[in-house]
Amino acid sequence: MNCVGKNNILHFLCMLLSLGFVLTYGAYLAYSLLSRDLQKSANGHLNSAAEKKHWSTGLTWSRYASWWSWALSRDYKTGGVGLLALLTAPLAWTMLLYHLYLIWAGTTTNESSKWSDWREDIDHGLVYKYEGKRDAPGPVDQETEPFVEWPIHSDQRLCRSEDGRAPRATSNENGEISNLGRAEPDTEASSWRPLYGLHEIENLYDLGFWDNLMDVFRHV
Repeated sequence: MNCVGKNNILHFLCMLLSLGFVLTYGAYLAYSLLSRDLQKSANGHLNSAAEKKHWSTGLTWSRYASWWSWALSRDYKTGGVGLLALLTAPLAWTMLLYHLYLIWAGTTTNESSKWSDWREDIDHGLVYKYEGKRDAPGPVDQETEPFVEWPIHSDQRLCRSEDGRAPRATSNENGEISNLGRAEPDTEASSWRPLYGLHEIENLYDLGFWDNLMDVFRHV
């Protein structure tokens, strides 16, 4: 979604859906036309309809491929367009399914790579999570960072450690984190806990598949 733009994602999904149907139908139409020619060539000399059978009945795989090669060379325009549609239709459907997955996950193509980086660091035991109060936010320039109403809020704070040791945090009388550094070997760091999977991290942009999908429709 990130490379397309939030206001264009619905149009992009509709384009992929229509493109997938058109390519699939194009491949089927080319198959039907070429198969009809093969049928006429194989059974055209038979007068009785009862004696006629499908042109591929009883053929070996090598003979089957030879017949198709003949049909493609005989009508190369229909065959070329059909092959192109057959080879590109999976690309359109795969892209559509991938973007539906991104909607389900509540992320974008750019963010998915960042989540992969977090997963690798978690697997190496380098990520810690703190769920206490955060520092009071400073003034925000509404022109550069306008306020956005969003139903999910979180006080989680993640830290990537270079050596696997938990970070050290000091807090004020309100319990807010005021300093963050590396924990010494004899320092108590119970406020931070190691993460063992991405499921322990809350994705603020994930509202659930249905709400994520409705959010796509709201930005038309």
